[in-house]
Amino acid sequence: METLIINIPEKKSELVKQLLKELGVTFKKESAGKSVPNSVTQKTIDDAHKGIGIGEPIKDINSYINSL
Repeated sequence: METLIINIPEKKSELVKQLLKELGVTFKKESAGKSVPNSVTQKTIDDAHKGIGIGEPIKDINSYINSL
């Protein structure tokens, strides 16, 4: 099976979905809100909170970003 990402105009999306379903295409919706960081990203986040690699722990994200 091949995975494709397509952009469909909102007015045509129902028609396109119906046609694709007739052809046996399945749909998978991805949710950005449910993503989980991988182990390397999580370790980096944890290290940053502890101040490892940046000198001191991050207490306020805005002041940290402004210091960059």
